[in-house]
Amino acid sequence: MKLSHPGIPKVFDVDEDEEFTYIIEEYIEGENLKTFYQRREVGEDLLLEHLEQICSVLEYLQDQSIRLIHLDLKPENIVISDRVCIIDFGAARKEGERTGYCFYTEGYTAPECIGGEESAKQSDIFSLGKLIRFMTEHSRVSKSTGKRLEKIAQKCTIREQRSRIGSGVIVTAMLKRATKRKKRSGNKKEARARTGRIAVIGLARGCGATHVSVCLVSVLAERGKVVFAQTVRDESLGEQLVYRYKGAQGKGILYTAVGQKSGFSGSDPVTAMGAESTVVADLGSEPARYFKKAVARFDLVLVVGGGASWRQNDYDFLERMAKEKLLGTNCRVIVNMAGGDSPELLPYGIKAFRFPYEDNPFSPGSETRKLFGKIVGGS
Repeated sequence: MKLSHPGIPKVFDVDEDEEFTYIIEEYIEGENLKTFYQRREVGEDLLLEHLEQICSVLEYLQDQSIRLIHLDLKPENIVISDRVCIIDFGAARKEGERTGYCFYTEGYTAPECIGGEESAKQSDIFSLGKLIRFMTEHSRVSKSTGKRLEKIAQKCTIREQRSRIGSGVIVTAMLKRATKRKKRSGNKKEARARTGRIAVIGLARGCGATHVSVCLVSVLAERGKVVFAQTVRDESLGEQLVYRYKGAQGKGILYTAVGQKSGFSGSDPVTAMGAESTVVADLGSEPARYFKKAVARFDLVLVVGGGASWRQNDYDFLERMAKEKLLGTNCRVIVNMAGGDSPELLPYGIKAFRFPYEDNPFSPGSETRKLFGKIVGGS
């Protein structure tokens, strides 16, 4: 009843009498994924959309605050209507929880579940890999996309649990890269011109993530329209940005925040802010809460840390993400107001950009412009 995700049916109430337990839940009108894919010629775009929605549910379930394993992912337990929903949580359990029962579906259940070993989130990843294979076999995909999806499926279905892909977040990122490769074959000039969706996350309060964000949107606004979105609304900042760039040769900044009616309403700012094609999202200084989702849903993630020596502990988060192999190709680390000793702040093997001191973020200097040219692209 505490779960809240569009890909999970809502449970309204639970009651019981002497004979039965009753669960009153949302009715999802649609057909299961197996029937849907066997009756239709599903195209490549729809296939990728369905996979991303399934991964979104797994990301939610695997979040540190929930840590729930479904343990029975299969085509019959996924309903496709106006959205993709995962149903039948009868076999689900908390990660690390041991029970006296074992349900499994041949061909989809991970080996450790059948063998009585301890299950983990990688058990659902195994089933996801099997789903990817089923959906690919029953859809119209290009040979190149089919090969990329098979590589993902192989990494999901490795027999050794600890050798598999670690989470739904990583699978989503891999799917996103597969989609990007497909789009690159189109108009290359147009692809270079697009700024994309950029998330800025601070490692800790006071490290200057918003300062860096404002510098970035100020640079991007000179090229074209850009949306600046925040998790926490700052009316005075929004007014300054809009005032400075409003109407200049048809360019400008649209300022918005989660909860406003201008397009980014929703409880999950990462999902909401990912809707626009050109957006800089200031996700504040809660990396543990937003980083993994941002990596999966944004084209570029800028992680900002402070340059002072006492900020070294802030960078422990990066070390953990590096161990989980989540500091991928779409991540850039920025050390704000960095001095000559800033490399000592970084965990071994992690490289970062030094962000110069900017007195006025609404009018960044040439050094900052060159830096963003390297990070974001363009002039």
